[in-house]
Amino acid sequence: MSYRPSRSNSRQASGRATPVLRGDAGQIPVWQGGGYEDDDEGDQAASLMARLVEVEQHFARLKNQGQHLEALHFMELSVFLRKQLYGAESEEVAMACQVFTTSCNTVAMSCLQRDDYEKAHELLKKAELLTEARGYILEDRTRLKLRAVTYNNLGCFYKRRGKLHAALQYLDKALKMELSSSEVDNPAGTHLNLCATLSQLDRHAPALEHAQCALELLKRSIEQDPSAKEQASILAIAYHNMAVEQEHLGLWRDAMDSYRHSVGVAEQQWGTSHPKTQAIKHSWSHAKKKAAQHARQDTRGGGGGLPSITPHG
Repeated sequence: MSYRPSRSNSRQASGRATPVLRGDAGQIPVWQGGGYEDDDEGDQAASLMARLVEVEQHFARLKNQGQHLEALHFMELSVFLRKQLYGAESEEVAMACQVFTTSCNTVAMSCLQRDDYEKAHELLKKAELLTEARGYILEDRTRLKLRAVTYNNLGCFYKRRGKLHAALQYLDKALKMELSSSEVDNPAGTHLNLCATLSQLDRHAPALEHAQCALELLKRSIEQDPSAKEQASILAIAYHNMAVEQEHLGLWRDAMDSYRHSVGVAEQQWGTSHPKTQAIKHSWSHAKKKAAQHARQDTRGGGGGLPSITPHG
């Protein structure tokens, strides 16, 4: 961990109903070194502290070697040992659990990119459990922020697995949480994830609405902080997603305008030769051909063709 626990708050666990922490090989074992029945409280605390130092050394070594999944087991064990040393409701446990939950999300998404679905799901469900109101994270705004991140990542997980309705449920939960709290700060990203999921379900009108919401939020964020490079990069994705949905809805003029903005932002943020920029340009080129084809069909059909569908606001 990046912090060292103090000895001042040492106490036994409260017996509060809290989630069971589990490691890679099942439930984490209780440290038995020294035989606690015969030791006094000071010796027990010293044994736990020695074990905690040992565990954190293993964690640091694995993390420095880039073995983040393996290191996560020792991080979880350190949370358990802190619970034994300081009590379930201590600040030390709350801080350690916050770091562990964040790491579960990070490592889970890395597993998802490698198609390790079983481990990704296990870590995300663990993060979901640890961010429940009855869990170890004491500060409510921190807990809600981590829970929204976990819901968002679960939405991405189920979308990747093709379980689109489950993805929608988690993304909706994340968005509601983000919109109800000023401390949760990723509604634009959640809107874009909802846009992509709804698009796969052929629900292009609401998908467009979410892309438009994301775009407005990103513009507002950049106006408040022009140096927010990450937000500016996401802006290119928002314009692209909006263009794709406008294309699906037959809003060709709007789609061409959105593609143009997307390419402009992408070139500014990533450069003209970046793969993401090239992908957006390819989409735009393909859309131009389709728009021209539809224009010819409209001309031959006397102005018929696909109607322009304006999504309801």
